[in-house]
Amino acid sequence: RAEEHAILVGTNTVIEDNPKLNVRDWEGKSSIRIVLDKDLKIPKHYNVFDRSIPTLVLTSESNAYKTKENIERLQVDFKNDIAEEICNVLFKKNIISLIVEGGSKTLQTFIDSGLWDEARVFRGSNNFEKGLKAPDFSGKMTNEQKILNDVLTTYLND
Repeated sequence: RAEEHAILVGTNTVIEDNPKLNVRDWEGKSSIRIVLDKDLKIPKHYNVFDRSIPTLVLTSESNAYKTKENIERLQVDFKNDIAEEICNVLFKKNIISLIVEGGSKTLQTFIDSGLWDEARVFRGSNNFEKGLKAPDFSGKMTNEQKILNDVLTTYLND
């Protein structure tokens, strides 16, 4: 069985941004999309449901709508440690790496559980007065590079 890679987003990120989460301007294989949609709120016409690449929808609904081509729905228990629940699904699906591309809440869940190896943080020169607070974490800085007017810092979980 081939080892797979995945990218994870939460409900709010999908509803707000309608991301495609696929390879477009680069060559290579797209990662499996994993979408947290506890109450099945994401409209079926959104990009993550375009069937172009395999997509796992993790939901609390026991009778989620039927699996369609390239879209599989799995029930998970959101009352438990959801990061651990997600990792159990990844293990069963032979997914060996995960990029958590979700919003602040989804990222903070993995940080709080200690289930992360590396964080890449972009900092720009703009200061926003309002918005969502960035996730809070600590780690060992391993690299910092300037990209145009931004700084990309890489941290490892210590």
